[in-house]
Amino acid sequence: MRAKTIYQAFSIVTFLLLWLTISEYYRSPLFPNPIETLYAFFMLLSSESGWYHIGVTTYRVLFGTFFGSCLGIMFGILPRYSRRAEYAISSVVYPLFESIPAICWVLVFVVWFGMSNKTPILAISAAVIPFFIINIWEGVKELDENLVEMAMTYTRNRLRILQKIILPMLYPYAFSAFKTAFEIAWKVVILGEVFGAASGIGYMLWVSYEVYAIENVFAWTLCCAIIIILFDYGIFNSIDRRYMRRWKR
Repeated sequence: MRAKTIYQAFSIVTFLLLWLTISEYYRSPLFPNPIETLYAFFMLLSSESGWYHIGVTTYRVLFGTFFGSCLGIMFGILPRYSRRAEYAISSVVYPLFESIPAICWVLVFVVWFGMSNKTPILAISAAVIPFFIINIWEGVKELDENLVEMAMTYTRNRLRILQKIILPMLYPYAFSAFKTAFEIAWKVVILGEVFGAASGIGYMLWVSYEVYAIENVFAWTLCCAIIIILFDYGIFNSIDRRYMRRWKR
Protein backbone atom coordinates (compact mmCIF):
# COMPACT_ATOMS: atom_id res chain seq x y z
CA MET A 1 0.00 0.00 0.00
CA ARG A 2 2.82 2.37 0.90
CA ALA A 3 4.71 1.53 -2.29
CA LYS A 4 1.57 2.19 -4.34
CA THR A 5 1.18 5.62 -2.71
CA ILE A 6 4.80 6.45 -3.44
CA TYR A 7 4.41 5.45 -7.09
CA GLN A 8 1.26 7.53 -7.43
CA ALA A 9 2.93 10.57 -5.86
CA PHE A 10 5.98 10.11 -8.08
CA SER A 11 3.75 9.92 -11.18
CA ILE A 12 1.92 13.12 -10.25
CA VAL A 13 5.14 15.01 -9.56
CA THR A 14 6.67 13.78 -12.82
CA PHE A 15 3.58 14.88 -14.75
CA LEU A 16 3.64 18.35 -13.16
CA LEU A 17 7.36 18.78 -13.85
CA LEU A 18 6.89 17.72 -17.46
CA TRP A 19 3.93 20.11 -17.80
CA LEU A 20 6.00 22.96 -16.26
CA THR A 21 8.98 22.22 -18.52
CA ILE A 22 6.90 22.24 -21.72
CA SER A 23 4.99 25.39 -20.76
CA GLU A 24 8.20 27.24 -19.85
CA TYR A 25 9.86 26.14 -23.07
CA TYR A 26 7.09 27.45 -25.33
CA ARG A 27 5.90 30.32 -23.08
CA SER A 28 2.61 30.47 -24.95
CA PRO A 29 -0.64 31.95 -23.60
CA LEU A 30 -2.32 28.89 -25.13
CA PHE A 31 -0.48 26.59 -22.73
CA PRO A 32 -0.48 27.97 -19.15
CA ASN A 33 1.87 26.38 -16.64
CA PRO A 34 0.70 24.43 -13.56
CA ILE A 35 1.14 27.42 -11.26
CA GLU A 36 -1.14 29.63 -13.37
CA THR A 37 -3.66 26.83 -13.67
CA LEU A 38 -3.68 26.13 -9.95
CA TYR A 39 -4.05 29.84 -9.19
CA ALA A 40 -7.06 30.05 -11.53
CA PHE A 41 -8.44 26.85 -9.97
CA PHE A 42 -8.25 28.20 -6.42
CA MET A 43 -9.73 31.49 -7.57
CA LEU A 44 -12.81 29.75 -8.93
CA LEU A 45 -13.09 27.73 -5.72
CA SER A 46 -12.91 30.92 -3.67
CA SER A 47 -15.94 32.42 -5.41
CA GLU A 48 -19.59 31.62 -4.79
CA SER A 49 -20.29 31.50 -8.52
CA GLY A 50 -17.62 28.82 -8.96
CA TRP A 51 -19.29 26.55 -6.43
CA TYR A 52 -22.68 27.32 -7.95
CA HIS A 53 -21.60 26.11 -11.38
CA ILE A 54 -19.94 23.01 -9.88
CA GLY A 55 -23.12 22.24 -7.95
CA VAL A 56 -25.36 22.71 -10.98
CA THR A 57 -23.26 20.38 -13.11
CA THR A 58 -23.04 17.75 -10.37
CA TYR A 59 -26.82 17.87 -9.94
CA ARG A 60 -27.34 17.38 -13.68
CA VAL A 61 -24.92 14.44 -13.76
CA LEU A 62 -26.53 12.70 -10.78
CA PHE A 63 -30.12 13.31 -11.88
CA GLY A 64 -29.44 12.43 -15.52
CA THR A 65 -27.60 9.24 -14.55
CA PHE A 66 -30.37 8.28 -12.12
CA PHE A 67 -33.12 8.84 -14.70
CA GLY A 68 -31.16 6.93 -17.35
CA SER A 69 -30.47 4.11 -14.90
CA CYS A 70 -34.18 3.69 -14.13
CA LEU A 71 -35.01 3.38 -17.82
CA GLY A 72 -32.00 1.18 -18.55
CA ILE A 73 -32.74 -1.20 -15.68
CA MET A 74 -36.36 -1.44 -16.76
CA PHE A 75 -35.34 -2.23 -20.35
CA GLY A 76 -32.80 -4.75 -19.07
CA ILE A 77 -35.32 -6.66 -16.93
CA LEU A 78 -38.32 -6.60 -19.29
CA PRO A 79 -36.96 -9.33 -21.64
CA ARG A 80 -37.21 -11.81 -18.77
CA TYR A 81 -40.97 -11.40 -18.70
CA SER A 82 -41.87 -10.77 -22.34
CA ARG A 83 -40.59 -12.24 -25.58
CA ARG A 84 -41.96 -9.26 -27.49
CA ALA A 85 -40.12 -6.89 -25.20
CA GLU A 86 -36.92 -8.87 -25.79
CA TYR A 87 -37.26 -8.51 -29.57
CA ALA A 88 -38.11 -4.81 -29.32
CA ILE A 89 -35.23 -3.99 -26.98
CA SER A 90 -32.62 -6.09 -28.77
CA SER A 91 -33.56 -4.91 -32.28
CA VAL A 92 -34.70 -1.32 -31.72
CA VAL A 93 -34.19 0.22 -28.27
CA TYR A 94 -30.62 -0.90 -27.51
CA PRO A 95 -29.21 -0.31 -31.04
CA LEU A 96 -30.89 3.12 -31.12
CA PHE A 97 -29.34 4.38 -27.89
CA GLU A 98 -26.02 2.61 -28.50
CA SER A 99 -25.40 3.92 -32.02
CA ILE A 100 -26.37 7.59 -31.72
CA PRO A 101 -23.45 9.81 -30.58
CA ALA A 102 -23.94 12.01 -27.51
CA ILE A 103 -23.47 15.20 -29.55
CA CYS A 104 -26.51 14.24 -31.67
CA TRP A 105 -28.67 13.84 -28.56
CA VAL A 106 -27.45 17.20 -27.30
CA LEU A 107 -28.33 19.00 -30.54
CA VAL A 108 -31.76 17.33 -30.74
CA PHE A 109 -32.60 18.30 -27.16
CA VAL A 110 -31.35 21.86 -27.73
CA VAL A 111 -33.80 22.14 -30.62
CA TRP A 112 -36.62 20.71 -28.51
CA PHE A 113 -35.98 22.34 -25.11
CA GLY A 114 -33.58 25.22 -25.80
CA MET A 115 -31.18 26.49 -23.15
CA SER A 116 -32.51 24.70 -20.08
CA ASN A 117 -31.77 22.04 -17.48
CA LYS A 118 -33.64 19.48 -19.55
CA THR A 119 -31.09 19.50 -22.37
CA PRO A 120 -27.99 18.23 -20.49
CA ILE A 121 -30.03 15.97 -18.19
CA LEU A 122 -31.81 14.19 -21.04
CA ALA A 123 -28.60 13.98 -23.06
CA ILE A 124 -26.93 12.23 -20.12
CA SER A 125 -29.87 9.86 -19.70
CA ALA A 126 -29.83 8.92 -23.38
CA ALA A 127 -26.07 8.33 -23.29
CA VAL A 128 -26.05 6.06 -20.20
CA ILE A 129 -29.12 3.94 -20.95
CA PRO A 130 -27.18 1.39 -23.09
CA PHE A 131 -24.73 0.64 -20.26
CA PHE A 132 -27.58 -0.28 -17.93
CA ILE A 133 -29.45 -2.27 -20.56
CA ILE A 134 -26.50 -4.51 -21.44
CA ASN A 135 -25.26 -4.95 -17.84
CA ILE A 136 -28.68 -5.73 -16.39
CA TRP A 137 -29.55 -7.98 -19.31
CA GLU A 138 -26.37 -9.98 -18.75
CA GLY A 139 -27.17 -10.11 -15.06
CA VAL A 140 -30.65 -11.44 -15.76
CA LYS A 141 -29.12 -14.23 -17.87
CA GLU A 142 -26.85 -15.19 -14.95
CA LEU A 143 -29.60 -15.29 -12.31
CA ASP A 144 -29.68 -18.30 -10.00
CA GLU A 145 -32.90 -19.89 -11.20
CA ASN A 146 -32.91 -22.27 -8.23
CA LEU A 147 -33.42 -19.32 -5.88
CA VAL A 148 -36.18 -17.93 -8.08
CA GLU A 149 -37.96 -21.31 -8.19
CA MET A 150 -37.61 -21.65 -4.43
CA ALA A 151 -39.16 -18.20 -3.97
CA MET A 152 -42.06 -19.20 -6.22
CA THR A 153 -42.92 -22.03 -3.84
CA TYR A 154 -43.62 -19.40 -1.18
CA THR A 155 -45.35 -16.77 -3.32
CA ARG A 156 -46.68 -16.38 -6.83
CA ASN A 157 -46.48 -12.61 -6.61
CA ARG A 158 -44.04 -11.68 -9.38
CA LEU A 159 -43.53 -8.16 -8.08
CA ARG A 160 -42.53 -9.49 -4.64
CA ILE A 161 -40.10 -11.98 -6.20
CA LEU A 162 -38.64 -9.17 -8.30
CA GLN A 163 -38.16 -6.95 -5.24
CA LYS A 164 -36.85 -9.59 -2.83
CA ILE A 165 -34.93 -12.01 -5.06
CA ILE A 166 -34.16 -10.76 -8.55
CA LEU A 167 -33.20 -7.12 -7.89
CA PRO A 168 -30.77 -7.97 -5.04
CA MET A 169 -29.00 -10.45 -7.33
CA LEU A 170 -28.64 -7.68 -9.91
CA TYR A 171 -27.01 -5.17 -7.52
CA PRO A 172 -23.40 -5.89 -8.66
CA TYR A 173 -24.39 -5.51 -12.31
CA ALA A 174 -26.25 -2.26 -11.62
CA PHE A 175 -23.32 -0.91 -9.60
CA SER A 176 -20.87 -1.71 -12.40
CA ALA A 177 -23.14 0.02 -14.91
CA PHE A 178 -23.59 3.04 -12.65
CA LYS A 179 -19.83 3.42 -12.18
CA THR A 180 -19.19 3.40 -15.93
CA ALA A 181 -22.21 5.56 -16.70
CA PHE A 182 -21.16 8.19 -14.18
CA GLU A 183 -17.85 8.73 -15.95
CA ILE A 184 -19.59 8.91 -19.32
CA ALA A 185 -22.12 11.34 -17.88
CA TRP A 186 -19.41 13.85 -17.00
CA LYS A 187 -18.20 13.86 -20.59
CA VAL A 188 -21.72 14.27 -21.94
CA VAL A 189 -22.77 17.00 -19.51
CA ILE A 190 -19.95 19.24 -20.71
CA LEU A 191 -21.27 18.98 -24.28
CA GLY A 192 -24.80 19.56 -23.06
CA GLU A 193 -23.82 22.68 -21.11
CA VAL A 194 -21.69 24.10 -23.92
CA PHE A 195 -24.57 23.92 -26.42
CA GLY A 196 -27.71 23.90 -24.30
CA ALA A 197 -27.27 25.59 -20.91
CA ALA A 198 -26.48 28.97 -19.41
CA SER A 199 -24.79 27.62 -16.29
CA GLY A 200 -22.50 24.82 -15.21
CA ILE A 201 -18.90 23.80 -15.80
CA GLY A 202 -19.39 23.28 -19.54
CA TYR A 203 -20.91 26.75 -19.89
CA MET A 204 -17.99 28.29 -17.99
CA LEU A 205 -15.53 26.40 -20.19
CA TRP A 206 -17.19 27.99 -23.22
CA VAL A 207 -17.18 31.46 -21.64
CA SER A 208 -13.49 31.10 -20.74
CA TYR A 209 -12.74 30.04 -24.30
CA GLU A 210 -14.71 32.98 -25.70
CA VAL A 211 -12.75 35.54 -23.63
CA TYR A 212 -9.46 33.75 -24.36
CA ALA A 213 -8.86 32.92 -20.66
CA ILE A 214 -7.04 29.65 -21.34
CA GLU A 215 -5.87 29.29 -17.73
CA ASN A 216 -9.54 29.20 -16.73
CA VAL A 217 -10.23 26.56 -19.38
CA PHE A 218 -7.48 24.45 -17.79
CA ALA A 219 -8.81 25.21 -14.29
CA TRP A 220 -12.36 24.07 -15.10
CA THR A 221 -10.97 20.99 -16.82
CA LEU A 222 -8.93 20.23 -13.71
CA CYS A 223 -12.09 20.67 -11.64
CA CYS A 224 -13.89 18.03 -13.71
CA ALA A 225 -10.97 15.61 -13.40
CA ILE A 226 -10.79 16.03 -9.61
CA ILE A 227 -14.53 15.45 -9.15
CA ILE A 228 -14.44 12.28 -11.26
CA ILE A 229 -11.39 10.99 -9.37
CA LEU A 230 -13.03 11.71 -6.00
CA PHE A 231 -16.16 9.82 -6.98
CA ASP A 232 -14.29 6.96 -8.65
CA TYR A 233 -11.53 6.32 -6.11
CA GLY A 234 -13.44 7.62 -3.11
CA ILE A 235 -17.15 6.92 -3.14
CA PHE A 236 -17.38 4.10 -5.70
CA ASN A 237 -14.34 2.20 -4.43
CA SER A 238 -15.60 2.54 -0.86
CA ILE A 239 -19.02 1.16 -1.83
CA ASP A 240 -17.35 -1.65 -3.76
CA ARG A 241 -15.15 -2.68 -0.81
CA ARG A 242 -17.77 -2.31 1.92
CA TYR A 243 -20.86 -3.66 0.19
CA MET A 244 -20.40 -5.18 -3.27
CA ARG A 245 -17.51 -7.53 -2.42
CA ARG A 246 -19.13 -8.52 0.85
CA TRP A 247 -22.38 -9.22 -0.98
CA LYS A 248 -20.53 -11.43 -3.50
CA ARG A 249 -18.95 -13.44 -0.68
